[in-house]
Amino acid sequence: MAVAAAIGAVFTLDGAAQDEAEGKPLIVPANTVGEQRTSVLYGKADARHTLSVVMDPRCAPCGRMEAALGRTMRELADKGAYRIEYRLATGEDEARGGEGSRRAVNALGAAANEGPEKFVRYLGAVLAGRSDRGEWDGDAPASADTLLGIAGRVEGLRTPAFDKAVRESTYLPWVKKVSAAHRQDGGGALPRVALDGSPLVVLDGDGTPVSREEFVRLVRGGKGG
Repeated sequence: MAVAAAIGAVFTLDGAAQDEAEGKPLIVPANTVGEQRTSVLYGKADARHTLSVVMDPRCAPCGRMEAALGRTMRELADKGAYRIEYRLATGEDEARGGEGSRRAVNALGAAANEGPEKFVRYLGAVLAGRSDRGEWDGDAPASADTLLGIAGRVEGLRTPAFDKAVRESTYLPWVKKVSAAHRQDGGGALPRVALDGSPLVVLDGDGTPVSREEFVRLVRGGKGG
């Protein structure tokens, strides 16, 4: 199993990917895992179980789930019940047009490079704009100013390196790898949560997140109790 990298890494891209990413080098954020390093790790790398959480920054149900269950998910990870592998998607851009998801995932990559705790706090702040549609609409996260403004709520995140990566879309080639990995997994409705590969139903039929107590029960009913 791959473990989180302590620092970011630089790779070369094939021609097609270079064209899509405007010739930028592929820079992979630190604290990423997996064969292609397309997941962001939170928790102990050697935890026996893995909670996979797939979300799109422009996805309103993802925002509702994060608001209701994000803290509980991470508390269980902090206790060693599992490690969390966050997998990001950009399907909302393809479905609705624009590039807000891609730009937001780029910024999330920059946050991951600063550290797992900053990543999860920034993820929650970005998704808060979709939880009730009260903060921003449409393709607003395509704006670097919007993404940097949200980052200002996360203590210590606005470093010169972070700001530069957001404004220059440093991690855009990595975003394309992340998006491709999601498509290869079959895409589908989000959010998607699984414990050791077994899906967990975290939203009811009308899209309302289950309670924290129900989520804990689901985890304990699996292998991560």
